[in-house]
Amino acid sequence: MTAEVTTEIKANNGELVIKREQDVEPILDANRREINEVTSWRPYASGRKDVALRKVAEIPNVVIERWMKEGINIFSPDPDMQKKFKAKLNDPDWKWLRTFPGRLRPK
Repeated sequence: MTAEVTTEIKANNGELVIKREQDVEPILDANRREINEVTSWRPYASGRKDVALRKVAEIPNVVIERWMKEGINIFSPDPDMQKKFKAKLNDPDWKWLRTFPGRLRPK
């Protein structure tokens, strides 16, 4: 699910101000529905051995941009960066991004 990101650019007292907004409620509502539909958090609990990957979060673009400003690039394959990313998703302050319960383990 994606929600449109709007960008507003203004000059303000000689500075360029860029404002980015996104209606994240549809994404968060879908995340709540998905996590409430989970019947088990155990790997392969369904008996399907062909399922190697599992969706654990849906992150709005504005949150990704915020994290990148904080120095966390969720797209980087760097193991240290992935540890920081997983720590964010394990943080209770960001639980509304999760679509699957449990903790993400750093590799």
